[in-house]
Amino acid sequence: MVILTGFVITAAFIVLIPDWRLALFALIVQYIVAAALLVELVPFQIAIVRALSGMLALLMLYLTLRQKSERLRRMLATQDNPATSPAQSAVFVVGLPFRLFALALVAVGVIGIASSLSFLGITTAVLFSGMWLMTAGILVAILSRDVLRLGMGILMFTCGFSILETATESSLLLFGLLNISDLLIALVIAHLGVLPVRSTFQRRHGESQ
Repeated sequence: MVILTGFVITAAFIVLIPDWRLALFALIVQYIVAAALLVELVPFQIAIVRALSGMLALLMLYLTLRQKSERLRRMLATQDNPATSPAQSAVFVVGLPFRLFALALVAVGVIGIASSLSFLGITTAVLFSGMWLMTAGILVAILSRDVLRLGMGILMFTCGFSILETATESSLLLFGLLNISDLLIALVIAHLGVLPVRSTFQRRHGESQ
């Protein structure tokens, strides 16, 4: 029950809270909770590898987000008229009430499916955890305007998928590929996350000249 509560709360933070620091902290907690769940399915060493790969992926996102924040701060500081400076773009395409409503619908749907579906002998808790993270990750990706928040949604999806994959298939090769994919996804998202700030700054700087 504690693990399920941890998944629900951390996913809700990522969907509802725009602040990237809180979202990253929630994702870190989510990987720790996922490792605690995987300990019940696989040896402890394998579960720790999953948590460590997630932490490395989040470290890439953290460094990129901090760099992006610093660049935005410097851009605003160099503007002659701060009142007309471009503000940081919104993280989500919709407001908080719609995100809360969408998250509630996802929760109801996942609870209904997990409580009524028997899938390859997976327990209800494991099935709910995997499906919840996957659907919440898709929701974050759909509603995100910021590419870095989109990356968080993709990592949530892969975290949920790895739980279901580990519960149904004991292939270490696929497990290792999932860990590598997290690092590659974080690397690509981190690169793309810097591009909008750089291009916007160069375009506006060129116009001012």
